[in-house]
Amino acid sequence: MRDLTTDGLVAGWPGGPDVLPGLTTHVDADGGWLVVRGPSGSGKSTFLAVLLAALRPRAGGYALGGVPTLRLTGEGVRSRIAWLPQEAHVFASSIRANLALAAPRGELAGRDGEARMRAAPAAAGLGGLLAGLPEGLDTPVGAGGTALSGGERRRLAAARALLADRDVVLLDEPTAHLDPPTAAALLHDLRAALAGRVVVCVTHDDTVEQRGDTVVRLGTPVPALAS
Repeated sequence: MRDLTTDGLVAGWPGGPDVLPGLTTHVDADGGWLVVRGPSGSGKSTFLAVLLAALRPRAGGYALGGVPTLRLTGEGVRSRIAWLPQEAHVFASSIRANLALAAPRGELAGRDGEARMRAAPAAAGLGGLLAGLPEGLDTPVGAGGTALSGGERRRLAAARALLADRDVVLLDEPTAHLDPPTAAALLHDLRAALAGRVVVCVTHDDTVEQRGDTVVRLGTPVPALAS
């Protein structure tokens, strides 16, 4: 069962105030995207940190597939989650090597692995790009992925998440710094590629919110702690 449930979730960073106001919500693989919206400082990053088991909630909790995450190790939680950060890192290697990071234990070896390696970029909207590259998956991408556009780097990260085949996918500002046509095309392809998975997306973008199926709005920003 692919679903995520939060129940009265309260959290904050050490030494700081609560920034999640007892959040209760539910999303499953058939229920579309959960979009979390709010200004900077309202708790979006805190929410992601809790979901990734990088921060323990102060009250309440959440469950993956009906299993309370307090029963799981941090690694056990993260083994069920793929995360697309706002600035997904692309290593100075080939497209293939960057995709292979999704399966560090060699799960993509062999004929089946090669087929999956080709299918994931196509599903993420990189099929046209790869078709025009003489070296295909073995094309170098440059330091930090400089041979790719911003949208192409996001798509490469999405393909990596597809190859990881996790139950839950977290998207952190997926359209940040993209022009409107590129952002719209990326969202369209992500919706199709991530069908059948639980998707949680945090954003400032009105366009992303409009494509969400369930929207949670976080409230007033909490001032940063004085240094």
